[in-house]
Amino acid sequence: SCCEDKSEESYRQLLQSLFTHATKNNIVLNPSTILIDFEQEMVNAINDKKIKKYNLVTLSKQENIRRQIANIIALPLIPPNEVNNCMEKIIDELCNYDTKFEKLTDYVIKNYIEDARFPVQMWNHFDTIGQRPRTNNHLEGYHRQLNARVRTNPDLWTWINEV
Repeated sequence: SCCEDKSEESYRQLLQSLFTHATKNNIVLNPSTILIDFEQEMVNAINDKKIKKYNLVTLSKQENIRRQIANIIALPLIPPNEVNNCMEKIIDELCNYDTKFEKLTDYVIKNYIEDARFPVQMWNHFDTIGQRPRTNNHLEGYHRQLNARVRTNPDLWTWINEV
């Protein structure tokens, strides 16, 4: 990331600098969509750290439970209007096995489903399948090349000039 502390204020300053640079150089910034790296949040919600934190390691090895965890990971690929129903089915399945899964499903609901920290429109890819990449792997490759060209921790203007 180009923001060392990854705080909201740092990102605001970065965007303001980008807008200022674009205006100064007669560049029109008007993207129809923006692809940013949200999948890590989703992965963190259901990866081994959460599974271990909630003492679900043994349970998560069962095939039927692994299937429901995979279904949580697949939520970004289903129609947005079906996310709630799918999550309800996942909750029913997981909580029928063990109530310990309530903490995991509560986390997903709080962050991605109901009154979510990240609204469905922000992370769901269904409407853009075929229009743009589902991952940011191409951006990761560009970022790796950029890091090879630019010294470690460049100031903002050096970074902008290289971009």
